[in-house]
Amino acid sequence: MKPIYKILGFCIVLLSNINAANAQTELVFTFPIDCTLGTDCWIANYVDVDPTEGVKDFKCTAKTYDGHKGVDFALKSRAVMENGVNVLAARNGKILRVRDGENDDPKTKGQFDEITAANRDCGNGIIIDHGQGLQSFYCHLKNDSIKVKPGEQVKEGQTIGFVGQSGVAEFPHLHFTVIWEGSHIDPFTGMTKEDGCGRFKHSLWEKEIPYAPYALFDGGFASDIPDFKTLNETGARPQEPTLTSKAFVFWISLYQMQKGDQITLKVLDPDGKTFIHREITQDTNRARQHYYTGRKLKDHSLKPGTYTATATLKTEGYETYTQDFKTTIE
Repeated sequence: MKPIYKILGFCIVLLSNINAANAQTELVFTFPIDCTLGTDCWIANYVDVDPTEGVKDFKCTAKTYDGHKGVDFALKSRAVMENGVNVLAARNGKILRVRDGENDDPKTKGQFDEITAANRDCGNGIIIDHGQGLQSFYCHLKNDSIKVKPGEQVKEGQTIGFVGQSGVAEFPHLHFTVIWEGSHIDPFTGMTKEDGCGRFKHSLWEKEIPYAPYALFDGGFASDIPDFKTLNETGARPQEPTLTSKAFVFWISLYQMQKGDQITLKVLDPDGKTFIHREITQDTNRARQHYYTGRKLKDHSLKPGTYTATATLKTEGYETYTQDFKTTIE
């Protein structure tokens, strides 16, 4: 018969392992932003899980950038940001730290460097302590939008601020980070960011968030080359072609483009004949990308009727994605 202290010791170890496993499986987060993925917000960057200078997200593609420690949920434009999009506490907890007062203005590279040197990349941010060694970070919040204070208890789903563009942010988005016992965790896998790609423990999301290899967030037609800077800032749509336009342009806007991605832009005229066609190979990884193709029109030669444009996207290892756009010219 084994000594009772050995049996008790084994039980304690077993219970400790079970409790640790249960604690980890209970580390669940709700969606941290008040929007619908693929409709009015998109994932612009995943966690970089390549511990080297290379770039890999958890699916072993490069929908991220080197050293990225969280998930970026992006809006369509600054105009949407200005209207106010709620950032939500993704889990019950206690506000540990808050920073506000950083502006949301678009910035130059030099200004970004100054912000980084001052260790303020996150801009306006919130840290929530959830206990069990678990914390969540919310970065780039809108200036003067934070609604909580250190020491305050918050509930899952509670509005804690608005999405902004403070700190080192090229476009309006929420940067959401999970830390457990001092390690950055990818919420899509439950693994640390140093564990590499293609590995999976369990998702930390309460509701499944499908991996999105493509994020075509806007597109349409114009009578001239769109001013994408204005589009990004105001959300104002370019003027669409008319029968008297001097040009016909089809344009798209995308997040998380990876070097080598294939993009095809094609427009059919009202008779179903190819009117415009352009093929593009993405030359570098880029969080946000705009493309257009067009055709000059001589003597107001645009035929009346419905024009159908198709954007076709292809990234290595994933099925081709297509999205159609239509405009009727009378």
